[in-house]
Amino acid sequence: MPGSITYRLILLALLPVFGVLMYMEGQKYDPALIRFQSAGYEGDPLASFFPDEMAGFVRHGQVRTYTTENLYEYVNGHAEYFISAGFRQLAVGEYGERGAEGSGPAAVVDIYDMGKSIQAFGIVADESGGRVETLGTGATGFRSGQGISFVKGQYYVRIAAYNEKVPLDLVVGEIDGRIGAGDDPFPEFARLPALGEVIKTRFIREGYRGLDFVNNIIEREYRVEGKMLQVFLFPGGKDEGKRLSDAFLDYFRRSDIEYEEIRKKGHRIYEVHDPYEGDWILIPLTDSLSGLFGHYDDNIIDALLTRYSEPG
Repeated sequence: MPGSITYRLILLALLPVFGVLMYMEGQKYDPALIRFQSAGYEGDPLASFFPDEMAGFVRHGQVRTYTTENLYEYVNGHAEYFISAGFRQLAVGEYGERGAEGSGPAAVVDIYDMGKSIQAFGIVADESGGRVETLGTGATGFRSGQGISFVKGQYYVRIAAYNEKVPLDLVVGEIDGRIGAGDDPFPEFARLPALGEVIKTRFIREGYRGLDFVNNIIEREYRVEGKMLQVFLFPGGKDEGKRLSDAFLDYFRRSDIEYEEIRKKGHRIYEVHDPYEGDWILIPLTDSLSGLFGHYDDNIIDALLTRYSEPG
């Protein structure tokens, strides 16, 4: 028993020594661990799109990046929307006046890497309510209050200004120039025809008009002489366009949907008598596929075929 008591007393006496040793070990650190955020963020390719200074404002802090794993931390409640549209990564940079780092940003720049240009365009089309236009800067996008959003290749860029001194057009030009031409240009939506008044343009990633085999569709809605129509375009390329055309014809046969082949202006088109959608037009093209829903007549079909026959 006395030996046992002595042993316990020795252990109690050593506890402060153990505590000091653990504290000293805790003060040893790897500088790389302290710098891991900076190295990871600044080394990211998206970070190169953010200059240290632009339009008279300087960048405050580091460029922050988000992936599918933590996007919800920045766009809580809207993260799944971006992820389902093909989101890969987001980079965020804040800008303000020099020496005013603690007063909040004057402008915030978000650059979303959506993987493909058609997916980036889908986002800008949705966010704009379909009112995408060519801005004065030459970028394709829309203005909203004190902000501008635009698409450049596979990137969706959103710029929000919180200071009226921020020259938004200059900021757009700076970011646009840094992104460059982009690896995945997206001219397809420009092929849509000029018909009456454009109401909205949108991108449907999956299940166009409830058809699970019809994905990645651009649709533009028009008002022509007071009547509504929608033109859709599938810009998937020659092989994919033919595959989708064959899938449509197979679907018509399996579903007992009547259709007839028509030759017009050198094109083979199909007039579909759909019990669900009404009569509509399917137009196989040499490099894609298009169609027409809603009100149409021979003049509208001719205008559409003429547009698709034009180069570019």
